[in-house]
Amino acid sequence: MKNKFVSLLLAGAVAVSAAALLTGCGGKDFPVEIANYTIKEEPKNVVVLDAATADIMSYIGYDRKFSGRSSEVTQQALSAAPIVGAAAAPDVDKISDVGADLVFANDTLVQDAQTKLDQRKILTIKLQEANSLAEVKTNYETIGKILGGKDAGLKEATDAYNSFAEELDKQKRGVSAGEGAAKPTICYLYTKNGKLAPMTAGHFGNVLMEYTDCVITANSTEWDINEDKGFQGVNPNFIFYADDDTLELIKKDADLSKSLAFKESKMMQLPLDSLCRPGQTAIDTLKTMNGFIYGNVSAPAATEAATGATQPATQAASQPATQPATQAASQPATQPATQAATEAAKDVSGDYGIELDGLSLEKEDDNEDVMAMQQRLEDLGYLKKADENVTGYYGEVSEKAVAAFQKKNGIKETGKADNATLKALFMSDAKKA
Repeated sequence: MKNKFVSLLLAGAVAVSAAALLTGCGGKDFPVEIANYTIKEEPKNVVVLDAATADIMSYIGYDRKFSGRSSEVTQQALSAAPIVGAAAAPDVDKISDVGADLVFANDTLVQDAQTKLDQRKILTIKLQEANSLAEVKTNYETIGKILGGKDAGLKEATDAYNSFAEELDKQKRGVSAGEGAAKPTICYLYTKNGKLAPMTAGHFGNVLMEYTDCVITANSTEWDINEDKGFQGVNPNFIFYADDDTLELIKKDADLSKSLAFKESKMMQLPLDSLCRPGQTAIDTLKTMNGFIYGNVSAPAATEAATGATQPATQAASQPATQPATQAASQPATQPATQAATEAAKDVSGDYGIELDGLSLEKEDDNEDVMAMQQRLEDLGYLKKADENVTGYYGEVSEKAVAAFQKKNGIKETGKADNATLKALFMSDAKKA
C-alpha cells in the first residue's frame, strides 16, 4: 500500500501513517481523532525514535509505555528500554518483537522503514520539531491525547506543560547579575557544514537561553548565512558550545579567540541535543547554564541528563578564571562540574533490597518493591511510622507521600513513582519531609 501522511491543522503539526490504525474497544477517553483517523484504544507499548518526543512523554509521566527507543534517545531515565536501531533506519523486526502498537518518529525516518511499519499495521506518528513554547505546548497536548485519551490524557499533558513552563520561569526568577549590574552576554555555538554557527532565534534552544536572563549575542536568524560578517563584534561573557570540533573552530576564529569568555575560561560544553529536548532535559540544561553563569543556582550536569554520559566534555566550566582559556578549554574533563555534590550523594537502593533499573511503580501496585519504596518514604519522614503504612500496597496514602517527596525534591508532582522519582528517592542526598 502506498504510504500517505496527513498533517494536523495545529500550531505544531503531526503526521500519521494512513496504513496503520489502532483497533479495539477503548475506554471512555477513546476513540481519539488524529488527522481524520481514529485511535480506538489506549496505546500500551510505544517505541520512540525521536528524542524530543521522548522527553515530553517522560515528563508527562508515560515512562511505563516505553517499550523501545532509537539510539538517539539517550536520556538516562529511559535507558532501560531496548534500542531498536537508529531514528532514521530502525530495525522493524525489533520494533515488532517488543510488541509495539505505536511508533513516534521524526522526518528522518526512511521510506523503507515506514513501508515495513505500514505492512505490519504499526501506527507511526511524526511530531514536528517545536521551536517556540506555543509549539511545545501543542506537542504536549497532542502526545497526551494520543497516549492518555481526549480528556484524561489532555489534562495530564496540560498539567505537565504548565509545570514545565513554571520550572523555566522559576529558573529565570532565581538569577540575577546583581543590583545595577549589566546583564551578562552569552552565545551557544555548534558546527554546521564544517563551520561555526550560533544558536539563532527560531529554535527552541534560543528560547531556552532566554531563561538565563542574559543578552544573547549572534542570534539573528540571518547570522548563520551571513558568512562575510563572521563573528566580528561578538564578545560574549560566556560561551556554550556543542562538542570538541566546535571548540577547535572557536580557537581558530580570529574574533571569538579574543572574546572575554575565551580569555577568562568562561566556556562550557553542552551537547546540542540538550537544548532541543523540551522536558526534564531542558530544565536540567537551564539549571546548568544558570549555575555556570551566576554561580548561585544548583547546576546538575546537563551533559549526563541529555546524553547518558558520566562526565562533562570540558573542564573549562569548573576551572578558575585565572587559568589561560586555551589551557582550560583544551584539557579533557575528568569530573562533573558539581563534583562536591556528586561525591556526597550515593545510591542507597541496595540497603532496601530494591533494583531500580527500569522500575516504575504506581497506584494499585502490590509487591515488595512498593514496600521498599514505602520504607524509604517512612525513613525520610513522608510516611508516619505510627500509621503502619509499609504494607506493600500502593494506595492513596502512598500516592500522597510520593507527591510530597516530588514537591520537596523539585520533581513534577504526579504521585506516580516513575523511574526518575525512584532514583531520586533512593539517593543519599534526597531531601527529607
